Amino acid sequence: MTQRIQIAAVFIIIHLSFGYVVYPNLIYMLTETAHWEVIICQGLLQLILIWVYMKGLNYFPAQNVIDIYLKMGRWAAIIFLTPFAFNLIVLASLNIRIHTEVIISIFLPRTPYWAILVLLFFISVYTALKGLGTILRSAIFIFLFVIPLVVLNIFSSAVNFNIHNVTPGLNLPPKFLLEVKFFYLLGFSSFLFLGFIASKTKLLFRQLFAAWAIVTLLSLSIVYIPLFIFGQDTVVTLKNPFLEAMDSIDISWFSFNRQAIFFGVLLVGLVILTSSVLFWMIGTIMQKVYKWNSSYWISAFSFIALIIALVVPNKNLLEKYFLWSSGAQAFFMIIIPITIFIYGFWSNGGVRGHGEK
Repeated sequence: MTQRIQIAAVFIIIHLSFGYVVYPNLIYMLTETAHWEVIICQGLLQLILIWVYMKGLNYFPAQNVIDIYLKMGRWAAIIFLTPFAFNLIVLASLNIRIHTEVIISIFLPRTPYWAILVLLFFISVYTALKGLGTILRSAIFIFLFVIPLVVLNIFSSAVNFNIHNVTPGLNLPPKFLLEVKFFYLLGFSSFLFLGFIASKTKLLFRQLFAAWAIVTLLSLSIVYIPLFIFGQDTVVTLKNPFLEAMDSIDISWFSFNRQAIFFGVLLVGLVILTSSVLFWMIGTIMQKVYKWNSSYWISAFSFIALIIALVVPNKNLLEKYFLWSSGAQAFFMIIIPITIFIYGFWSNGGVRGHGEK
């Protein structure tokens, strides 16, 4: 039970890490009204894929997603999981760089970005090298630290709300479903890591549903807080709408008179845990598929990720590459659950495993 709570905490934290910086901008570009509709549709699509993923994994008790692909054949593991691992390298690299830029703008405007980047990479890689147990224990600590800050952000921002800035309504037909950017949103999901721990913990869909509901509510708050404060016409012109919303809040009654400081502290915890999970996933894939110690893979690929993060020249290219990587991640979010489910349904071993469930 304790480990399931830890897994749910990781699920929520990764969503928040991907969600705070780029996610709102995509929503604002997809629609000018009924933003909740985009969030709910994306959430429902994610929930369906989680159900398919869990159903497929349940066909193979005591095996994780890598074991299942190896059961299909080593060629299948190489074809499906190696590109996935390489995309995780890029995703982790750009995610840390994006968060570094925001953290510097809040705390350390005179500090060179590479110094903060190296520090975040070092902590993330060290945590990944310590293994899954350390990651899950850290998740509870970070979750208990972060969630109060999230709640403080939500309630303290309400003093600046102007309900006239948000136009309620329903977009019919929902044309955003045909937009490529809508599928980029799926790349901000975090459920694929669940398949990497399925062999260690029996996951229950109802518990994941509770975590999914929390994530959906938090996504609504991330998008609507800037909208209530600035309105649609203004938020589309802002680079970091949520950060600007936090900076607009006066909390002079508190020892820290900038709400953005809490937001910056929150981001540090989120990006460290998220990057640790991504590096651990990379190491686990490469160890099982290519039979080499995971610590070597994690060290080597984290160094590559650091180089990638350092050479991106500006924020515009950074966000552009991050969206491309999120698009590739969205492809894997769809193809991996579906292939696992189909193979489990049709294979003799999968049918036996499902019967034993």
